[in-house]
Amino acid sequence: MRKLKLVVISGCNRGLGYGIAKCFANKGFRVVGLNKTLCNENWMTEIKCNILNKDEIDSAVKKIVSDFGKIDILVNNAGIRRFGNISEISEEDWEVSLETNLTAPLRLLQKTSEHLSKSNGIIFFIGSHAGEHFYEESVAYSSTKAALHAMAEVAVKDLRYKGIRVCCLSLGAISNIKMEDDDWKMKPSDVGELLVLLESLPKRVMPAYVEMRPSKPSKSPITGMEYLQFI
Repeated sequence: MRKLKLVVISGCNRGLGYGIAKCFANKGFRVVGLNKTLCNENWMTEIKCNILNKDEIDSAVKKIVSDFGKIDILVNNAGIRRFGNISEISEEDWEVSLETNLTAPLRLLQKTSEHLSKSNGIIFFIGSHAGEHFYEESVAYSSTKAALHAMAEVAVKDLRYKGIRVCCLSLGAISNIKMEDDDWKMKPSDVGELLVLLESLPKRVMPAYVEMRPSKPSKSPITGMEYLQFI
């Protein structure tokens, strides 16, 4: 009987993380969610964990290894969006963005890397187009997502000879909550399908950076040469 691969996902009680977790579960993976708020799904093993607390991360990883004996996949999904003009954004919004979007993924990587090395596993960093395509009032979100991409690139170089593959996903528009006229957006399940596919690639393949966009996005009212006047 095939032993189920174990995937650890941060922030998967709703939205994108939930869709990713559900997809992995449907494909026969054992899913462990690190959630501050539990969703109490019977197909997911949940550990109550505030990823801003390094002691809770440490305890959660120890419990996973104790209960399951291994970690095959880490999905650094949890993240927040805090917006504000660069001259006015609050210190609290800036600090919590750094802690959630950057420091927590690093801590999770550090605590799980030994076990991922043993299983020749893979780490997914869930990034955003906001890390490459900047816009007004996005200093906290865009800065942390750009830095997350940099972290992933360093992880590729530092971890590849330890048998760990690394992938950073740059994601475009995703529909987390059903809204009018948003059928063109990608669904959380679409992202989950991609992660399952990337994980299944031969171990000799490093899918270091993958960009995912809606195939037919909402059209901009400004096109052509005129668009360049607003960059």
